[in-house]
Amino acid sequence: MAQNFFAGVAVAFEKLTEVDRQRLRAAGLNGLRTGTPGFSAEYFLTNRGQPADFFHHRETMAKLREAGFRFIGITPGPKDMPAIAGPAGSARYLDNYRKICMFLGQTYGDLIDYWQVANELDIWIFRDSLTLEQSAEFLKAGIRGLKDANHRSKVGINLTLFPSRPGEVDGNTDRHEGVFLAKSIYEDPDLPVDYAGFDSYPGTWREGGPESWNDYLDAFHALTRKPILIQEFGYSSAGDLMTCEEVTKNNYPCQVKKWKHSWRGAHNPGTQADFISESYRIFAQKPFVIGAVYYRWNDQPTCWQCGQPDCPAETAWGLVDCQNRPKPSYYSIKSSLELYYRQ
Repeated sequence: MAQNFFAGVAVAFEKLTEVDRQRLRAAGLNGLRTGTPGFSAEYFLTNRGQPADFFHHRETMAKLREAGFRFIGITPGPKDMPAIAGPAGSARYLDNYRKICMFLGQTYGDLIDYWQVANELDIWIFRDSLTLEQSAEFLKAGIRGLKDANHRSKVGINLTLFPSRPGEVDGNTDRHEGVFLAKSIYEDPDLPVDYAGFDSYPGTWREGGPESWNDYLDAFHALTRKPILIQEFGYSSAGDLMTCEEVTKNNYPCQVKKWKHSWRGAHNPGTQADFISESYRIFAQKPFVIGAVYYRWNDQPTCWQCGQPDCPAETAWGLVDCQNRPKPSYYSIKSSLELYYRQ
């Protein structure tokens, strides 16, 4: 595995078994993406010690680091900010967020390879009560806090509403949120950012397929002028397609238990495997792509959005199934990493 390429997968790594860890290493997956479980912003802002779970999480990361894994760390988002931080978007609120990120940067230190400030603030649900303009300042405060902790930290943000096609993705409005935040961050000459994070699910959550990566990545790189870290990508291996009538009614996948979009007209294990192979073929052609995190390691018994077991929206993205058996997608990502990123 090329040492500089972050070959990642999203997983609740506290639950990884030894079999899981062996499979991850065998596939060439060397990167994990994590938030800061156990961290209490309220405790921090009231000068109380952090809960034991916070330090246990860090210890687990340290052991995985010794085993050869690398990490993307995700700082808290607006929803995680307590009332004591101050009115949302105020100068006090933003300064408190800067201090929170500085503390996290100091505490995790060299365990984190890349810091991602918050998550997808171009999507309204993740902004909480912040306006788009306030969200840009929130991201800047987090970036500065992490850099205050360690100027060598590799820091960036992640966006998903790009290219700007209002109405294509559920929840996308006409404000061109992804482009707005990208320009706010990456066109600020005084802001110390190291990479541009990009999340996208062509063929499942939006139109297209692996071929979409060419335009997506080239345009995003031209806009940000930074190395790109793909922090989420994937393809669901289950789910029927909506009828034209269901699409016209603007149904959300959870409502009808079907997908609006597909690649090659299907969501099944074979198509998922092919999607991964073709995606990595394109990633490998772009030297500015420094890593990719597949979502996710394992299938889930129920959809986290609606709680139903028969909903494809959040259940069938994994490289292994609910019985922990490798799917064709596992072997596809393994062969892709061997082909394009072997040492």
